[in-house]
Amino acid sequence: MSISGKTLASLLARAYMHEFSEENVISETLMHISDDFWDPLFRILRDCVIHRQMIEELIKLLQYDIRDFREYSEGRVEIKTYEFKDEFISEMLEEISKIEAYAMKYYSQLLNLDFLAILQEYGAETVDKIKNTLKKLVKWEENHVRVVQDLRNKL
Repeated sequence: MSISGKTLASLLARAYMHEFSEENVISETLMHISDDFWDPLFRILRDCVIHRQMIEELIKLLQYDIRDFREYSEGRVEIKTYEFKDEFISEMLEEISKIEAYAMKYYSQLLNLDFLAILQEYGAETVDKIKNTLKKLVKWEENHVRVVQDLRNKL
């Protein structure tokens, strides 16, 4: 079944919200970890911000604004908070690992959607930009999964 531009924009808005949530988890984790873990996690945090910007650009390409999807905009979503303690670094990394695996699967699923209606409504150039961006996001998330796994192996 082919999806509409609005449906894809809504799914992208959900991804935007998940990137924002991940930023919060990593920020909390950074307060409790050693310097050995700080740099790789900070790079993932930075990437989350970049991912949100990429997603926002895709939504604009579909002629919507992230604020059109109020349920997913960062000001309206209740973000899960964590009460991590210093001795629970493995649990922190486990949570980040789950989020990264989810993001990789989510972007892969978006990439595999039927874009026929979007092609007809917005044209091939728009579809190509969307798919190329989603491919980049999948690759980034694959790398994040490896980085977090490497960190978990250091424990």
